[in-house]
Amino acid sequence: MDEKAVLLMLLVVLALGCTSRKEGTCEKDSQCSGAEVCFEGSCMKVKEVEAIKKKRVEDAKPKVCKDGDGDGARAGSGCPEGEPLDCDDANDKMSPGRTEVCDRVDNDCDGQINEDLKGCVRTLFGGATWGSQATHRLDNPHDLLVDRDGTLLLTDDNHLWRVHLDGRVELVAGSALSNFAEGQGAEARFSHPLGLALAPDGGYYLADCKNNCVRKVSRSGVTSTVAGLCSTLTKNTGQYMDGPASQARFYCPSDVAVAPDSTLVVVDRGNARIRRIAVDGTVTTIAGVGPVEIEEGEGQMGFKDGPTHEARFNDPQSVLVDPAGIIYVSESFNCRIRRIDLAKGEHGEVSTLAGESNTLLGEGGYADGVGPKAQFSYPHGMVFDAKGNLLVADTGNAVIRQVSPQGRVATIYGKPGQAEYVDGPVSQVRFKTPTDLACGPDGSLFVVDAGVNRLRWIVP
Repeated sequence: MDEKAVLLMLLVVLALGCTSRKEGTCEKDSQCSGAEVCFEGSCMKVKEVEAIKKKRVEDAKPKVCKDGDGDGARAGSGCPEGEPLDCDDANDKMSPGRTEVCDRVDNDCDGQINEDLKGCVRTLFGGATWGSQATHRLDNPHDLLVDRDGTLLLTDDNHLWRVHLDGRVELVAGSALSNFAEGQGAEARFSHPLGLALAPDGGYYLADCKNNCVRKVSRSGVTSTVAGLCSTLTKNTGQYMDGPASQARFYCPSDVAVAPDSTLVVVDRGNARIRRIAVDGTVTTIAGVGPVEIEEGEGQMGFKDGPTHEARFNDPQSVLVDPAGIIYVSESFNCRIRRIDLAKGEHGEVSTLAGESNTLLGEGGYADGVGPKAQFSYPHGMVFDAKGNLLVADTGNAVIRQVSPQGRVATIYGKPGQAEYVDGPVSQVRFKTPTDLACGPDGSLFVVDAGVNRLRWIVP
């Protein structure tokens, strides 16, 4: 072998020796795979590098464990593992093991505020970061129902939630995606579901507003269609038709209620009518003549009491049926509580139980009183209390009203004109945008406060 060949072989060996590295080591990013970077001589994923850097920053901080507010509980990164830590070391009213009192803070550091306290108001779902509420977000809640087992059913933009009285939350059906689909649990799709009613078989009827149909969810979370064409397509909205379930058409149904004869009463909000779904699925109109032509800028639907086939509604919202079959409807634009007696007259009769407003401009007001002397501002959800009174979420006034069977209206919770979110003593409670309510145990009341994405619990 000549000198040139020997020299060439030597250079090859040296080159190979210079470039050979232990697997996984590196000097620059290009020597790692596309999903990795070179960090301190090793190929690592970006998330791993970030975690190391974050831990180093935390480890470099001084180890502190002190009682800053003098309440007997310490806090800080240097406290021994297992020691109960103060959840707010700047507030001496908050520490592990304290007795919960009716104020606006988490006194015992358990993640809840004002739990189970008489004469107090607490938030049951929304805004919390503990347990199941850390992963479930309440978004534009609307309607509420107490199930037979005492848990709560709650609709928001695209979900049906179950809320336990201890604050645990479960998804019954729906997902973050707004659309239409049948299926089990998260496979189902809703589009702005609103009112709820208990079905005789233990399931739940649901008014799926923007899908323009009435749905049913079984107790196990299987969703199906009761009546109407479920569709969000523009060409399928704004329709009205009575007939068999598959042929009937609705326009943004907003609430449902089961009558004593097991038929289903539906508020067909967009069509300004009150409809009925028979046990066999046949849909008929109970009251209302729907949209009418009036002067531009002076409302869209109208207002008229009288025989059911001549009556007019404007933005009806919620419906209840009492044991005698009398139907009650809250009407947002006309700012009234209406009463439908199907046994009165040849066709049945619609009358105003309480409320008075400018029906052309949709301007209500605030006043307690009897019948037309009372005023509401865009009332929404209703529920019967134990004495047969109507409790009404007076949304525009940010208060809860009570309406007797004779039409006497009184304010029971909140302060008109003070739309804000305040928990604490019942006398100080304030609501932002109450939209629905349900009666709880021992005279308590649950309220959906949509403006702050909260489900609230009043314990008198």
